[in-house]
Amino acid sequence: MNVALLQQLAAQSQISHSPPENWQQKLQDLLSCEVRLDEPLRRYSWMKVGGNADALVAPDHIEELQKILKFASENHLHWMVLGFGSNVLIKDGGIRGIVIRLHKLFQQFDILEEDDTTCYVKVGAAYPLPKLVDWAKEKGCQNIEVLYGIPATLGGALWMNAGTRAGEIEQFVESITVLRAEGGFKDYPKEKLDFSYRHLKFPGKGLITACQLKFVKTDPEKVKEKVQGYQLKRQSTQPLDQPSLGSIFKNPPQAFAAQMIDEIGLKGVRVGGARISEKHANFIVNENNASAKDVLTLISLMKDKVKEHFDERLELEIKVVGEDV
Repeated sequence: MNVALLQQLAAQSQISHSPPENWQQKLQDLLSCEVRLDEPLRRYSWMKVGGNADALVAPDHIEELQKILKFASENHLHWMVLGFGSNVLIKDGGIRGIVIRLHKLFQQFDILEEDDTTCYVKVGAAYPLPKLVDWAKEKGCQNIEVLYGIPATLGGALWMNAGTRAGEIEQFVESITVLRAEGGFKDYPKEKLDFSYRHLKFPGKGLITACQLKFVKTDPEKVKEKVQGYQLKRQSTQPLDQPSLGSIFKNPPQAFAAQMIDEIGLKGVRVGGARISEKHANFIVNENNASAKDVLTLISLMKDKVKEHFDERLELEIKVVGEDV
């Protein structure tokens, strides 16, 4: 096959897989739910950084959500779900395609079965994790303290396998329900789920809509005491009064990212409006209208210096999405 023909086929492929120029208006005409075009995503970021989304949609019933996924597939558009935006760094160029917020859907909380020792619940993916933790604390659910203080939806917590070294959300999971990208719902039992450090993988593609959880009950006062201990520790060691994304890096095996960053003297280093927290070296805070570029510059500095001093390659815990300006 000659080069000219290869170039022609490549050009045709690119054209056929490009969304139509007026897709945003078509999406708006298709849906009856809230659709915001060129929406600033810093409004939805825990750290208050990020560029615009081509389209941000908030479906208020399942049929609208299914229309969105079908429209995205037919028009070759990227889509993603954004929950609390607490562990996602959105680049300054924003996100091309469709950003979906599910706060008007999947807020259900149902107790399926309960006795003196065990409780089974089914919870929607958009249900706030702090609200779930408060309920579980009052019930006396063992080990729920490992999820205390994490500002996330349940769906986001599942995707990240949120938790601490003392435990992660996977220990409570019985099954998850997924709306598949090709349509229809599917339940995945825990044995079909691949949980790892700050990550969840399941067969196929789709978005999480609900999760069935199992809690083992104990004395509620003991649980409340443990949660209070976690609360005091977070308040004393983390910059909770400033916009951040939580821990930037995963902890390497047998080490702590914050300790290494602290030991090489990077606490308090500032780039633009972003600063490495003086309270917790694995946090970057938005001190003065920071850009995502400011944050990424600090991340690169931290990674480079830790590699230079400790020969340790830090791995991001946060997710970085979007495009540069």
